[in-house]
Order: sequence, then structure tokens, then C-alpha cells
Amino acid sequence: MKIQLILLTIITVASCVRDKRLITRFLQPSYGVQPVIVNGDPATVGQIPYFVSIKEVLRWYKKNSALWKSFCGGTIIAINKVLTAAHCFEVNDYKYYQRPHLLRVVAGSIRNYMIHSGEEVTENSNQWRKIQKIVIHASFNFPANDIALVFVNNFTYTSFVTYAIPAKADMDYARRCMAAGFGKTGQDMSNQASHVLLVAKIELLSKYLCSNRWLSDMDKFICSDAESADVARGDSGGPLVCKGTLDPAERSGRDLLVGIVSGKDVDRTTIYTRVSAYKDWIERGKISKSYQESSSAHYSSPRRGSELTPS
Repeated sequence: MKIQLILLTIITVASCVRDKRLITRFLQPSYGVQPVIVNGDPATVGQIPYFVSIKEVLRWYKKNSALWKSFCGGTIIAINKVLTAAHCFEVNDYKYYQRPHLLRVVAGSIRNYMIHSGEEVTENSNQWRKIQKIVIHASFNFPANDIALVFVNNFTYTSFVTYAIPAKADMDYARRCMAAGFGKTGQDMSNQASHVLLVAKIELLSKYLCSNRWLSDMDKFICSDAESADVARGDSGGPLVCKGTLDPAERSGRDLLVGIVSGKDVDRTTIYTRVSAYKDWIERGKISKSYQESSSAHYSSPRRGSELTPS
């Protein structure tokens, strides 16, 4: 099932590198992309306990400490697994995909910038983990199949660190949806990145309106059209969650993970990877201690602009 994407500029929500990729009718989009929470409200500790920050080093200090900054978000879906966006790991020719030891996954904290040794720590509201493995969807070619699993040593569940339930039903989600991330305080490039986690209420479009907006089959995406609050650069991989859905996977007291922040176009329409469209792929990863796609599908060194037909 090919996605016939129109000529629109997509800005993904990931690194600080400006992404210049164009989503076109061709199979090979030009390189570059990024989506961050805009006009959101500061989160409180424990409000989004399943959110993790994937951090990189900004600078090293003496005594084996460094200043770490979030460059992508993610969602805990199992005690040792995080769901995030695949494009988080394609910057700089897949540098972090090939060198995951350079990154840290931080759960419980709502701080963007942190000075830390990078060693694994387990505290009530501050848990640091090194990355053991990254699995990118075998057919990833942004924005298609923009999903990845990150494996870490087990988290310790507390009231500040726990998991979200992935959605399973193929449906429209309405009411009480929100996204979280370390975004900017506005849409302009001059706006500063937030020092604390932000949450924003998100208005979602129906699948029909989403496909109509893009003139494409968007069954594997969720679209939002918020005007007062939205995601922007810096929030890639973060969660889109809802409550009060009719999805049978939803449980009382837990947010339902329906989307992964993926990209946005010049008209501020944000697209999220639809979690329910990948329920089988996710389930294989959740039940495995070291999930790896079959040798025919899994690739250890992805190539930029590879000819993969979006399905």
C-alpha cells in the first residue's frame, strides 16, 4: 500500500540539526528532518511517568561528569523497553544507531539539561539507563514506519516511573489527548528550548480528514491540527496519549499510547506514527528479551535515502 505523499516540507521533531527533507512523490526524499511541544504547560514530577528523555552529551566536565540534553523522547512500554521514533537515530548518518553507548535513557525526571556522570542510577524519580540495543523498523523510510524499540536494563517501577499501554484498535481517537516533550515556548526558531518537560492538549483529526489533508492513504498515521498548543522541533519520539477511548487495550488509571511524535509540515500539521498499526511488531518486541527482526528484514547499518516503498 503506497503512500502518495504530496510536495510538502516536513520538519521532524528530533535533533538540533535543521532538517531539510522534502516529502515528495518520489521514493528518495532529500535528507534532513525534525517535531517539540509549543505553548505547552510545565509538567509536574510523576504526571507523565512513562515518558523518557533520550539524552546526548553537550559537553564534558572534569571528574567524569557531563552536561546532558534531551534530543528525543520515548515511552516506556515494558520494564526494559522504550518505544520511540526511528528517525531519532538517523541523524549524522545513523551515528547513534551505530553507537548507542553515547546516549542515555532517563526516566522519572522532568528536567531537560542535567549534569550527570552517565552511570546507571536508580532513584525514585530519576533513573538513568545505558542503551543495550536499538531496533529500527526494517522498512523505515521517513515518514513511513517511523518507529523503533530501545532496550535498556530493567527500570524500577515507582509512582514516578511506570509504563503506558500501547493502543491496539484501528480507530479515531478523540477527547483528552495530550503530547509531552522538551519543546520550545513558541513556533519561532528564536524561541528557547524548555528546561522542563511540557505537556500540551492535542486536537486530533479523523483518519478521513487526515488522509484528505495529505491527499494520501494515512492509515498508519495520526494527524493533529492544534492551534493553541502543538509539537515542534525537539519532541520527536515522544508520546501521544489519550483517555476515554473505546480501545479494548485501555485500562482504568493508565494513559493509552496512541501515537509517536514523528513530523510536521509547513502548515503546522503534525503527524504521529499510529501505534495500533504496529501492534504485531511491538508485541514481538515486548515478549522478547532481545528482540531482533529476521535477518531478511533487520539491517545493522541503515543507509540514508534507501529505496524503500512506504507501505
